[in-house]
Amino acid sequence: MKRSIYILLLLASFGIVNTQLSAQTATKIGYFDVERMASFLPEAKTVQSKMDSYQRDSLSNQKNQLDTLFNNSRDSYTADSLAKKSKSILDYDRKKLQELYIQEMGWQQYAQEAAQNKYYELMQPLLKKTQAALGKAATENHIAIVVKSNSIQWIDEKQIMNMFIPVAKILNVTLPQEQK
Repeated sequence: MKRSIYILLLLASFGIVNTQLSAQTATKIGYFDVERMASFLPEAKTVQSKMDSYQRDSLSNQKNQLDTLFNNSRDSYTADSLAKKSKSILDYDRKKLQELYIQEMGWQQYAQEAAQNKYYELMQPLLKKTQAALGKAATENHIAIVVKSNSIQWIDEKQIMNMFIPVAKILNVTLPQEQK
C-alpha cells in the first residue's frame, strides 16, 4: 500500500515538473517576407530585364495598335461626316469610335494587370526557391511560426527572430544593410 502511494506521488510530481518544463519552452517565432527576399536574388535582375522587354515590346505595341485604330476610326468618322455620308454610315463610324474610346480608357488597367500577371509568372521560380530556403532555415533554427515582416507592429528582438539573415546565408545572397 505504501509502495502504491509512493509510486502515485512520484508520478504526480513527475507530471507537475513535466508541465512546468513544457510551459517554459516557448514557441519560437520568426519574421520574413518571401517577395522581398526574392527581389534580392541575382535572378531578380533577369526578371526585371524581361519585364522591361515585355512592357516595351508587347504592351507598347498593343497600345500603339489601339491608338492607330482609334485615330483611323476618328479620321474615318470625320471624313464621312464632312462628305455628308448617310446616317447609318455615320452611326456605324460613331459606334466604332465609341468602342475604341472605351478600350483606350480601359487600357491603363489592362496594361497594369497584364504586367502584374507577367511579373508573378516570371517571379514564381524565385519565390519557390526562397520559400524552400525559408523552410530550411526555420527548421534549422527550430522556428515554429513565421509571420510576414510588414504585418508586425512591434518586435522584441529577444522573442522573435529575423529570418532574413539565415535565409540569405542559405541562398548565398548579400542583404542591404537595412535588412540585417
